[in-house]
Amino acid sequence: MMRMAAVSALALALAAPSAARAQDYPTHPVKLILPQPPGGAVDLIARSLADRLTEQMHQPVIVENRPGANGGLAAGDVTRSNPDGYTLMVAVDTNLVVNPTLYPELQYAPFRDFTPISVLASVELVLMVNANVPVDNVRGLIAYASANPGKLNYASIGLGTQQHLGMELFKLMTKTDINQVEYRGSAAAMTDLAAGHVEVMINGPSLARPLAQAGKLKLLAVTGKQPSPYLPGIPTVDESGVPGFEVTGWFGMVAPAATPKPILDRLTAEVQKATADPKFRERMSTQGLDPVGSTPAQMLALMQNDTKKWAAVIKATGAKVQ
Repeated sequence: MMRMAAVSALALALAAPSAARAQDYPTHPVKLILPQPPGGAVDLIARSLADRLTEQMHQPVIVENRPGANGGLAAGDVTRSNPDGYTLMVAVDTNLVVNPTLYPELQYAPFRDFTPISVLASVELVLMVNANVPVDNVRGLIAYASANPGKLNYASIGLGTQQHLGMELFKLMTKTDINQVEYRGSAAAMTDLAAGHVEVMINGPSLARPLAQAGKLKLLAVTGKQPSPYLPGIPTVDESGVPGFEVTGWFGMVAPAATPKPILDRLTAEVQKATADPKFRERMSTQGLDPVGSTPAQMLALMQNDTKKWAAVIKATGAKVQ
């Protein structure tokens, strides 16, 4: 009995510093490291979240952009930081579930180096064509592409992006031949799509809607499981002739793998509160984004499922970054 009591006392003593840190946390500014430059969805999400967390936790939450090396610079900063909850990463889903398969010498391993906190937001993308393409729906696009193999070109913003892998998944499931044309960013890709230099693209709804309203694009279908309230009247790809097709982008927060659980629990609770805040939700909805605020377990399951899904697409297409 005395030995058991001593072991219990030792366990409590070891746990006490962690509990104390979590109770006091945070005592100084928290950094959110992003893998992309300012502007774009992940930057909007991180800055909107930082505003809410700063107010809730009474400490500054600072956004720092670290683009480069396919997310490697941001990931490296976070993995090398102290696992104390003060340096976190707001990642695009592809940083966590595509890059490990696509890049043979990636400098980080998501399941080894990070622990999930929460999925912050998701986005249903949209399959669109230039207004001059003689189709009005997904079935029409499949029929036209099948009758004209190699004639159509789709815009992507680089290997491993949702714009790339989403279209490759579409091609696999519909057995169509559509060429990829890579762009440095969405703005240039959408400009060429609207001008007719490329014909097809999967991209975010906030970029697509104004061009469709101007008559320069046709929005054929959203790529998620459900229709998007941001694009009323637009069906899903699944219900438009490609059963089982789904491409949903998401953005999540991770911490270094050794971060104490009490701090992770505090962060998860604060993130869930922030993502439920009406101000945060309004900022997301204006850009066609859906606030989420998941649990760590839900984010881990999503990472595991999407890693398997995109690894299979990458293997089937032979995509590889040297």
